[in-house]
Amino acid sequence: MKILKYILLFLLVVIVGGLIYTATIPSSYDVSHSRVIKAPASAIYNTVNDLRTWEEWGPWYEADTTITVTYGDITSGVGANSSWTSKEGPGTMKTIAVEPNKSINLELAFEGFDPSDIYWTFEEVEGGTKVTWGMKADDAPFAFKIGAAMMGGWEGMFGPDQEKGLENIEKLMAKKMEEENSFRIGDVQTVDLQGNKFIGFLQQTSTDISHEEMTKLFMANMPKAGIYAAQSGMQPGDYVPGSVFTKWDMENKEAEFYIGLLLNKKLKPGEGMTSIDIPKGKGVMVIKHGKYGVGDPEAHAKIDQYLKDNNLEPTGLVWELYLNDPTSVKPQDIQTGIYYALKN
Repeated sequence: MKILKYILLFLLVVIVGGLIYTATIPSSYDVSHSRVIKAPASAIYNTVNDLRTWEEWGPWYEADTTITVTYGDITSGVGANSSWTSKEGPGTMKTIAVEPNKSINLELAFEGFDPSDIYWTFEEVEGGTKVTWGMKADDAPFAFKIGAAMMGGWEGMFGPDQEKGLENIEKLMAKKMEEENSFRIGDVQTVDLQGNKFIGFLQQTSTDISHEEMTKLFMANMPKAGIYAAQSGMQPGDYVPGSVFTKWDMENKEAEFYIGLLLNKKLKPGEGMTSIDIPKGKGVMVIKHGKYGVGDPEAHAKIDQYLKDNNLEPTGLVWELYLNDPTSVKPQDIQTGIYYALKN
């Protein structure tokens, strides 16, 4: 009986000591971890912002295979929400605020407890994007404090999951970037040019223009061309969006090109637009699959080699046609037709 008495006394001391230690743990916490991930802030933001992707990188899904998630009607942006059940009990999560490409704030709640705040920040830095994932609360329930006490504090409770989650996101983004930046180039072909008209907005830049600046020019001018065509009664089959390059002088770093529409039906240029003749005759072309700007040097190099191999001489007029809707296909499946006019 004495042994049993000592055991009970020991257990009482352990319990009292544990409760005293738990009481010393602050009720508020703010635990965060950061990692620089080699991907644009927009790409990482879009991934985290979509609650459906959490199953791809969330560290809990590896540890608990009983988790079953149900998603609301909205899964991205303010109002996005999800709920789950698991052996640890049910819970909910919802997005309460976002600043595109910069921050996301969510509320996470386990049944019977007040919600905790989850926050993300995305900062462009040298080498990629600094991604910070944090979790905080002002008044954690005592049950949570017991869990924290058993794990050595709030950092021990949340830190490992944050580190693992950021590591998983880094792997996921590396895979996504590899897929999105992949491209393929078809065979170069000789084609008969029909002698179309092209109408577009003139751009004069340096040949050193960055991909980002080039994208801004297209985002500013291509919609204007499409709106003008629609207002003029043109149907999508009456034109093809594209660009015509009339000058690309690497020596003097001067570029001149037009952003607009290749016409299959007559339409006079709108305000600020110029008409360019695509000559009738022979040309060469190749179709590139991939994001705009990705794989373009390789496509042009392939055409150059074809011209040399077949003793063909270009006129200097080069144009691109954007053959499918980039919003309806994967980035690696976006089609760009690249054309060179040939001298007779």
